[in-house]
Amino acid sequence: MKQREGLPIWAIIAVLLVVALLGGILLNLNKKNTESSDKLVVVSPHPTDFMIPLIQEFENETGIEVDLRSCGTSEAIRSMVDDENIDVLWGGSLLSVGAYSEFFYPYKSVNRAMFKDDFKDIDGRITCFSNVPSVIIVNEDIIGNTQIEGYEDLLAENLKGKIAYANPGKSSSAFEHLVNILYAMGDGNPEAGWDYVEKFIDQLNGILLGSSSEVYEGVAAGKYVAGLTFEEAAVTMLGKGKHIRIIYMEEGVVSTPDGIYISKNSTNILKAEKFVDFMTSAGTQEFMAGNLGRRSVRRDVSASELVIPDNEITAIDVDRDEVISKKDEWNSKFLALFGEDSDE
Repeated sequence: MKQREGLPIWAIIAVLLVVALLGGILLNLNKKNTESSDKLVVVSPHPTDFMIPLIQEFENETGIEVDLRSCGTSEAIRSMVDDENIDVLWGGSLLSVGAYSEFFYPYKSVNRAMFKDDFKDIDGRITCFSNVPSVIIVNEDIIGNTQIEGYEDLLAENLKGKIAYANPGKSSSAFEHLVNILYAMGDGNPEAGWDYVEKFIDQLNGILLGSSSEVYEGVAAGKYVAGLTFEEAAVTMLGKGKHIRIIYMEEGVVSTPDGIYISKNSTNILKAEKFVDFMTSAGTQEFMAGNLGRRSVRRDVSASELVIPDNEITAIDVDRDEVISKKDEWNSKFLALFGEDSDE
């Protein structure tokens, strides 16, 4: 019987080389995947100028690398709900994000005892990060003699088409203003505020912006006379030398904390908890208040000198549970009045 001859030595060597090469590639791929998963994935609607110094300090102090992904609040929420690789949602007001608490991991920060009372008694899946008043900003170079002290003044005929406002279904700061309008112009009854909303929508003249950054950047650039935004964004524009003025609405201001939310699907829970604790620590909150124009949630941090004291603002309280439960309804109603379908 004729026996099969063995493979030539060169063929055996070639096969071994191919196997070794493939093994090396797979090893590198696995290494890359491992390195990627080691990073804390944070999605956030915060302005980039606000986030970068805080993220850099967190990485330097803890040695934890962060994969930071910037987007609007609505997209950030969808990312956390749909993407199991997201570890933390950093930002978004409690009124905008509160309805999604079932997707968050319960965690009470080691700093919680130092929080002001208003920011302690929150759902255990939510950690308050900063207190954010809604404000109006105006461009001082183009406002002329027009007087704007609150929402009612935005109905002036010469401001039609010159007001910057974002889609409240996409931007949490825009939704905050919608809530502020409903309660302020409805004298505490949000349903009574819709009469003003219809007049305000007419003043927008068909212009509804896609993100919160388009509002404050548009006003600062002179594209719009006035814009409905949040305090820290306005302070940032002032810090950049922009000729804007911050207005705390005379009808009243809703000031809502934004939060840090750990995904219940996170595979980096310990790192996420360190992120929460770092961002709510005294040092970080002091830097935030002193340099970035945010109001701290801690009682041992001095008020920011970049903003007016709390007692100089006419504050409005809202029914948080009502707002959270009616968020989708109010957004849909606003967009229907505007003539645009809700895309949430």
